[in-house]
Amino acid sequence: MKKSNLLTFPVLLLLFFFSCKEDEATKQSVHDPNKPVVLSSFYPAKGGAKDKILLNGDNFGSDPNKIKVYFNEAQATVVSSSGNRIYAIVPRLPGDNPKISVVVGKDSVVYDDTFAYAIQAQVTTVTGNGTKDFLAGPLDQAHVYGKYLDLDAEGNLFMSWRDGGSFGVARINEKQNVVTALYQLIGTSGANPYSNGITVDRSTGIMTVSHESVAEVFFSFDPREAWAPRQRNAQFSKADYALITQADRYANFVTYCPYDGYLYTRFRDGNIAKIHPETYQATIVHKGPSGSQYGQGINPKKPYELYITLHSNAVPNTYAQGISVLDLRPEHINEGFKRINAPGGSGFRDGPVAEAVFNFPKDIKFDNSGNMFIADYGNHCIRMLSASGIVTTVAGQPGKSGYKDGGPIESLFNQPWGVAVNEQGDIYIADWSNARIRKLVIE
Repeated sequence: MKKSNLLTFPVLLLLFFFSCKEDEATKQSVHDPNKPVVLSSFYPAKGGAKDKILLNGDNFGSDPNKIKVYFNEAQATVVSSSGNRIYAIVPRLPGDNPKISVVVGKDSVVYDDTFAYAIQAQVTTVTGNGTKDFLAGPLDQAHVYGKYLDLDAEGNLFMSWRDGGSFGVARINEKQNVVTALYQLIGTSGANPYSNGITVDRSTGIMTVSHESVAEVFFSFDPREAWAPRQRNAQFSKADYALITQADRYANFVTYCPYDGYLYTRFRDGNIAKIHPETYQATIVHKGPSGSQYGQGINPKKPYELYITLHSNAVPNTYAQGISVLDLRPEHINEGFKRINAPGGSGFRDGPVAEAVFNFPKDIKFDNSGNMFIADYGNHCIRMLSASGIVTTVAGQPGKSGYKDGGPIESLFNQPWGVAVNEQGDIYIADWSNARIRKLVIE
């Protein structure tokens, strides 16, 4: 008994000692708002999305729910913290050489060094074999010559096409392994829809397609009606309709705006109209620059921002071959369109958006994080404008046309025209001159 008691006593002392140490460590790992958060180093210095990273410093606290880590504006997942070391996961698409910031309580601090972010991406072909006459069927047998794209929340990819003998709208579904025509007309009679820009209200699944050459005509496709096409005529007042220049009545695009629930379209003369999605009452809300248009999109992070791309027949250097934005809020709309990239065109330059140059940019779409993806038609590549304002090339080789699947460096496109982004951030591309639909997955 005495021997047992002698053995128990030091064990109890050790338990007491470590318990005190644990209490002390716990106290030390609580963030002290009266002291600054200190950053020292991070490891590794480079990597891609979903990679693990350790952030060293002091006064982080041990509660990961009270710590936020950002790579530029992209928020990382914080797994744990010991008080002087944070374990986090690198977020997707933060932009070039992102700055890492740590926010604890009211303190926000930034590491001096930047993180070398590498895009880990893969391009594959979804459907199409280079034949330009449309043919529905299984993905490996279908022919596609798609121009514009959009997606619903269920993963249905919608495509407008115009080949040598027909016009129409098709649905592409990877899981069902099928391409189906929702609307197809043969020939060139005036009854053809001349389908162009596509938009989907992801809350209802209703797709709307613009008619290029008749100002008041649109087509809607409701999934509750198996996407049967309905012609919808916008109801302009006589005064508003008179504002539209009949020779320039082309409305290449229509976009659903979650900010106010309206559809927005733009005519080649520069008039912007908003359309009620049920009654189709339409109002001219702004007159902007004239010129042919090749892309239109709404930023989901700022759903009142309408972006467009204009062709070379717009005002040179001011709007031509550039990306411009219009704030749709009533108190800002009269400020007009503002070009966000460098003047000029027919060139290539990545970097801050104010310095970036494109070559006939076509369709534009956003992911849910506010990153814009651009089909850079003349440069044969896919560009990304990050939410933090940096333009990078995410797939294709600038200035080199071709057809090749693979990683972002070896992949090749030939005049990509349309883009669409699903809820997971995967990018679909209408590779126009290759007559294929491609898919870019960024990890």
